[in-house]
Amino acid sequence: MTALTSSLICTVALLAGSEPRAIPTFHCIGLYWSPEAGSTENACRVQYRRVGEASWKEALPLWFDDRSSGELPAEHRRQYRGSIVNLTPGTEYEVELSLEKTGQRSAIRAWTWAETFPVGDTIVVHDSNSPLLVNTSGSPNGYTLYTHAPTSKTATIDVANRHAQCVEVRASHAIVRGLTLKGAGQHGIRIFEGCHDIVIEGCDVSGWGRVARDGWGENYDSAVYSRDDGVKRVIIQRNTLHHPRSNSNNWKQPRLAPGRREPNPHPVGPQTVCLWDSEGNHVIRYNTAGSDDDHQYNDIFGAGRNFSFRGFPNRDSDIYGNLLSHCWDDAIESEGANCNVRIWGNYTTECFVSIACASTSVGPLYVWRNVGDVMREAPGVWSSGFLKTSDKTGGGRIFVFHNTIQKPARWGLGWGGPMINVTSRNNVLNVRENAIRKQADYPLCDFDYDLFGGESRLLDERETRGLRGEPIYGEGTGMREGKGRFQLSPKSPGYDTAVRLPNFNDGYTGKGPDIGAHEADAPAMEFGVDAHAQQ
Repeated sequence: MTALTSSLICTVALLAGSEPRAIPTFHCIGLYWSPEAGSTENACRVQYRRVGEASWKEALPLWFDDRSSGELPAEHRRQYRGSIVNLTPGTEYEVELSLEKTGQRSAIRAWTWAETFPVGDTIVVHDSNSPLLVNTSGSPNGYTLYTHAPTSKTATIDVANRHAQCVEVRASHAIVRGLTLKGAGQHGIRIFEGCHDIVIEGCDVSGWGRVARDGWGENYDSAVYSRDDGVKRVIIQRNTLHHPRSNSNNWKQPRLAPGRREPNPHPVGPQTVCLWDSEGNHVIRYNTAGSDDDHQYNDIFGAGRNFSFRGFPNRDSDIYGNLLSHCWDDAIESEGANCNVRIWGNYTTECFVSIACASTSVGPLYVWRNVGDVMREAPGVWSSGFLKTSDKTGGGRIFVFHNTIQKPARWGLGWGGPMINVTSRNNVLNVRENAIRKQADYPLCDFDYDLFGGESRLLDERETRGLRGEPIYGEGTGMREGKGRFQLSPKSPGYDTAVRLPNFNDGYTGKGPDIGAHEADAPAMEFGVDAHAQQ
């Protein structure tokens, strides 16, 4: 089952006129349902199981968006939305939805994506100093593969700043695999209008981007870039994206960047992935994106039009297992619609903000089991926080579960602006000032069961079952060669005391789940190009 065919799923509803929709990825299924009886008081329960299994499993209830007007797209008004996560690739699931008060029920089946893609034609790529044009489309039953010769480990395309791109993608159902791409004048790989079902895997991209007149980098020059209509289902996996040609200013270095009337401290410079206003349904996983102090990024993953109903990655997309470092703004800038977007299992360090979601206009967005390490605004200046939020064009639900701030940050959640519609559970918020930044109001927010430090009376009032204190980690804590251990010690507050979250912390050991990203007795967390490579 390919990404395309498993996205075009036939649904079956038990009650006519209320058919749900399912949109899968490798490990998740996004669900949409708009029955007439929908309301915030009528909870939508979710059960799922593999086809052929006898027992059902519980998932988190769908969130009901009661907005009926305004700028929210009509397809999402008064709608239940949510995701089932932690699924097995290439597997058919049946899902049953039920409304708690009215008893209405509906069922649907969906296949998760298989992790192998059928290959039709193979086009052998050789070393070159000219751009590679990917212009031969495959089909759902046979992708066109562009890769090096079987006798070589890679093929190198080094355009030495004489061409804007190393690779131009102008086809669909195509795979770009195992290439070394250097010296692009602007973008390492550019995906053009209408291209879909693109796989970029096992590539090494470096030395891309422009240098502005002031010596800094130009915004949005990226290792992988798209700004054209109709781009969807892009899979970016197991790539090493590193050392752009230019550098980004930090928050202590105001610059008069293009389009600015006066110097501004906001970083401006290159990125690794920029998919601008795409159709979504992307997966960005198991990539290593890093650099050095002289070649910093603005954001690592992201795009523009943050306060919009599209943005990056827009919808039905997953970002997980990535090892991300060396940016002066957001490691992951997931901003815009964030409609059934899932971000989990990433390790971020040497960044200003780990995960930015200002704003989440549609939702829901799920952020869980990520580890944030060093957060700073300039060399030696530790600041900022784990999650950036805003109420501008906001209103979509944000779920924040089981994340760990490894080294003390200034703030935990809420850097940037007021929060709206955030549910926080089971996070280690290891901070120096406010676990949740103080704002005038927190509309529709629900914080509890977190382990937090710092000066935050707001959390004392709201986190009635939360814990104030410092985490105590077990032996061998930290990162080593893409693997990390971040479990709490049995002596730590939060050990065995996390609240149960169906589908998000199943399979725990002990008396209960642990607070934080890493469950006791679980294998080491893995990030980057080699993560889970033997599975």
